[in-house]
Amino acid sequence: MNETHIEIQKAKQQLTKDRAAQEYLKSKLIREQDNLGNLKLLADDLLEVRSLFQKSAQQTQQKLEFHISSLVSTALSAVFPDPYEFKVKFEQRRNKTECDLTFTKNGEDYGSPMFASGGGPKDVAAFALRCAFWSLDKKSRNILILDEPFNFVNDDPKEKTRELQQKCVEMFKRVVDTLEMQAIVVTTLPEFLGVADKIFDVSCKSGVSQIEELVL
Repeated sequence: MNETHIEIQKAKQQLTKDRAAQEYLKSKLIREQDNLGNLKLLADDLLEVRSLFQKSAQQTQQKLEFHISSLVSTALSAVFPDPYEFKVKFEQRRNKTECDLTFTKNGEDYGSPMFASGGGPKDVAAFALRCAFWSLDKKSRNILILDEPFNFVNDDPKEKTRELQQKCVEMFKRVVDTLEMQAIVVTTLPEFLGVADKIFDVSCKSGVSQIEELVL
């Protein structure tokens, strides 16, 4: 009888322990369910934030596309009679944002400016691109240094005119004045003489560079 009583007491104690463990597991399950609910809410919030961020990024990219495309295309149209249009497009590739630059004309895509045209349009587009990027960060110094800009812009040799070079310089002057930039230009184009504030003639005599300021 005593052994039976002892076994009953052990069973009661074990039952009490099991019930305590069950209650602990129930309370833990409730806490975990609460945590899971909070995590779901957090996940929903993060998804909403990501959606808002993506929309904001798309709007910013669209503004950048318009700003850069418009400035470069305007520069091209100011110089060439049948100009390319410059297009900027942001694309998502390999989980990264990449920027495609292309020349188009009459709705036809000519591809990268590096391979789509001669040196003249590249020269003008490169200058306008530099100005466009500079205008996005007004904290940068407003000094532009150019080495032989528009050197590849050529008129029809049969016409024997320098109309395109003159248009380049006029466009250059308007852009620099509008953006309030200071430009230092190394050039052999005589058209720049008419728009410069100061002119320095650089020559080489007996292997020594000679610099002389010319009177305007």
